[in-house]
Amino acid sequence: MPVIAYLPEIYPDELVYSWFCRYYIHTGCITNAMAFQEILYNRCNNPSKEFIGHLNPDAAKLIQRLFVMDDLITKHTMYPQYARFIPLQQKKNALYHIGYNFCDAHHLFAILPRTQADSQLKHCPLCVKEDRKNHGEAYWHRKHQIRNMSICTKHKCLLVNSDVTAKSEQSFTLNPAEITVILKEPQYSKNTLQVAFCEYMAAVFDAPINLDSDIPISAVLYHAMRKTKYMKQSGKSRYTKRFVDDMQIYYNNIGIGSIASMSQVQRVLLQDRFDFSVICQIAFFLNMTIDELTTPDLTNRQINQEQRSHYIKNREPIDLSEYDEKIAPILEKLAHDIYIGAASETGRPERVSEKLIYRELNLPGHRLEILPKCKAIMNNYNESYEECWARRLIWAFDKLTTEENGAPFYWSDMRKISGVKKKNIDKVIPYLPKHTDRKTADAIIKIIQGK
Repeated sequence: MPVIAYLPEIYPDELVYSWFCRYYIHTGCITNAMAFQEILYNRCNNPSKEFIGHLNPDAAKLIQRLFVMDDLITKHTMYPQYARFIPLQQKKNALYHIGYNFCDAHHLFAILPRTQADSQLKHCPLCVKEDRKNHGEAYWHRKHQIRNMSICTKHKCLLVNSDVTAKSEQSFTLNPAEITVILKEPQYSKNTLQVAFCEYMAAVFDAPINLDSDIPISAVLYHAMRKTKYMKQSGKSRYTKRFVDDMQIYYNNIGIGSIASMSQVQRVLLQDRFDFSVICQIAFFLNMTIDELTTPDLTNRQINQEQRSHYIKNREPIDLSEYDEKIAPILEKLAHDIYIGAASETGRPERVSEKLIYRELNLPGHRLEILPKCKAIMNNYNESYEECWARRLIWAFDKLTTEENGAPFYWSDMRKISGVKKKNIDKVIPYLPKHTDRKTADAIIKIIQGK
């Protein structure tokens, strides 16, 4: 196994992936495979674009001589984005495994599918010019890759999507920013709130991570919400639907890429999820300071107060009629979003299954069966798998027709994004006319038949 004799300087806020990309160029490796062999445990491993990857022993020893691994992880990977708000022990375990005992980051914290806006590595045109002036080359900045980050907070200009995917894929290549980015004239956002929100996310991302305190983020947000109209003075009930509706209107006006849904907000408030962007959206909307969010000062009494609020429904009898009235509009919106694809990162319509609804709304088992309004909503969306697959094919056809702008596409293209298998197609075709016009249905059938 070749031994690393040299590592380039790592630049401020540079991703480790970017550092390895520059190593590939600086050392004159002819192929990606040569660079991988010098860095990675074996050639079957891929480096991680957001973290570090499985280093071979020699590379690990060299890097550990040059850096305190915890500093490398917190200052040069996306660890602060995923670990910022998770429980303390999980946070420590993730820090250890990323640095010393490799495992897939998906086992350490939740890494959600990417939206279209976050599917590529991003760069700032002015940072590229500045990096070339100061360092002689461009590099990939971490803060530009934060989910929902659309603005370079240093230069206040819009970030540009590169052609480099942000995913760590099986077919992996090292793509140095210096030879990948295409310089464009900087464009600036006219929305001051959009700029302020991006600056807020960047400040939260950069804040020191406390590895001694274990105050649940749900308690932090609970006490921030107590000061608002979205919670009863008693603290025993939150007006979550009103809160989410107002928050979504607010962020629609700002124009960010992915706005938190009712389900996402509920799961954060119940400490079931710890999504960085969702928490930043909640906190920014509640006018929380960076310190209030990242270094909260809550007493044990305040933490217990929030935890007790989760269990009120188990201590007191539930008014099922009132509960049905409360849940029905939330369920209707969620079911509609699932049905048309608005709940999916890709926009693909899905079947509204009870299993999915129970999971997204965090409902007790069999609860829908005793809620008449909710049950009626579920019946309205009841359909077979074959009918759902037909709707997916229509969606895929419309999407490809728009994206290809008149250019031909084929069954393999439709299959890839719709997820519909050809072995089921005879049962699917009869449902096409129910959800589209005859001309579109015939066009889809021709593509399926390869005509």
